[in-house]
Amino acid sequence: MAKFDVTNLFGVDIGFAYFNVIELIDALGIKNDVLKSKRVASLIKQHSAKHHIVTIAIRQVTLAELKPILNSKFLPFDPYFQVGDMHTAERERLYEAEEKLLFICWSLATGKSIKGLKRLKPDFNTRDWREMYVAGRSLYQLFRQILNDNTREYVLDYKQGNVDEDGRVNQPASVSVPPTPHGGISEATSSATGVIARPDRALSIEPTPYTKEIPVALRLMTQGTALIQEQVALLQTGKALDYPKLSGFVQKLIASHERNPYALLSLRHNKSEDAYLAQHTLGCAVLACHLAKGLELEPRYVEVISIAALLFDIGRFKLPAPIVNKAGKLSEAEYSLMRKHVHFGEGLLQVTPSIPKVVYQMLWDHHERVDGSGYPNGKEGDEISVYGKIGAIVDAYDSMTSEQPFKHSITPSGALRKMSKESGLAFDKKLLELFIKSLGSVPVGSCVELSNGRLGFVLTLNKQLKPSLVRQVYSLPTKTFIPAADIPVDRNEDVSISKIILPSDYDLRFVDHIS
Repeated sequence: MAKFDVTNLFGVDIGFAYFNVIELIDALGIKNDVLKSKRVASLIKQHSAKHHIVTIAIRQVTLAELKPILNSKFLPFDPYFQVGDMHTAERERLYEAEEKLLFICWSLATGKSIKGLKRLKPDFNTRDWREMYVAGRSLYQLFRQILNDNTREYVLDYKQGNVDEDGRVNQPASVSVPPTPHGGISEATSSATGVIARPDRALSIEPTPYTKEIPVALRLMTQGTALIQEQVALLQTGKALDYPKLSGFVQKLIASHERNPYALLSLRHNKSEDAYLAQHTLGCAVLACHLAKGLELEPRYVEVISIAALLFDIGRFKLPAPIVNKAGKLSEAEYSLMRKHVHFGEGLLQVTPSIPKVVYQMLWDHHERVDGSGYPNGKEGDEISVYGKIGAIVDAYDSMTSEQPFKHSITPSGALRKMSKESGLAFDKKLLELFIKSLGSVPVGSCVELSNGRLGFVLTLNKQLKPSLVRQVYSLPTKTFIPAADIPVDRNEDVSISKIILPSDYDLRFVDHIS
């Protein structure tokens, strides 16, 4: 192929109202070269020119052909440039041609028409793209990555034989999830040989990839929210808790944590306004389970601590909704009533026989402070039960890192820094130190900037408690959201974490990108 001359785009109409890859490469003047390339010609022969995999290959080959010019220097951004003006100077003609090239590449990368892209982002400009060469970054790599993000799932389906002759993805058959012999939920996975049910927790717990455990954990969190609301309704009518049912649910929660702790630790962030309290108790149960595991406690203690975390805030359901959901600082009278949720909770639990003492200890003590300034009894130091100290830690962390009706969340790292300042005052030093260590230096849910110019959220950690799987959701160079793409940063030599950022600076929320 002859060297591409960008100036040939001057005066060419690129205002395409619909995405047509043939029109795009024709406008570039490289239609014949691309269609005759070995890869594209082979796919056209195997399928047809209209097959979607051929369209993707054309987009890939075209960007590869344009790589030399994309990675060269562009004219500096001109904020006064207007498309349609009479451009007579050579520099103005070159600038217009470059604008058209960049928009064509954007269209190729996203699979959207140029007219549609301009309508979606009317104020968009090419400043960041034009500055990439000076900053030592690859514009070709940027467009190619956007293309990969937009076509990855289809290419995988094609390679796995899940695409028909017309280029349509075959719909997978629905898979039923059979119950386990003990009435629990089994995790079913479809495979070439059919449905495989994992063994019941009582038999064995096998490590499970994050993506496989997420649907199970999501189902558990949904069931748990409904279960808490159901049990609160029983208590408010004077009936006893169904403790065996709560115990059975917590066993499933622990089993999920053992298979892959990061599925539940991710979903803990997912809270809604109408079910916040129930979801907060679930979040505390997940964190308490995580901390108890970090303490290497026996299974029976892990279970009862998790149940206690599920119940220690039960009294908040008796508080008036305006107080629970109030934005801003509570008045002295409101705060006095809020503190009574500990006594309300004790009263609710007393109608249920055989509640373990651990549950009461966590309920009584989770608002006590090591320095003696807590409530309801002003206990200090060793007067506070270890279960109350656990409750205080998980309650504070879940509250600070969750979106609430009356306040925004803070970052996981920010929450841990804030809690560290209260070490030995509000929280037990040793327990807090272990809790922080168990969550890693960059905890699940942290928003990070990557070296490839993307923003993402940490989903999992590796055995060294360093970030592993990161879900990329935003492109800094284009200032746009991108299709979610997971990348194992601990196993990728080309991409690393540059820094932790505040997601609200970019209007990002982890809860929008978890499942």
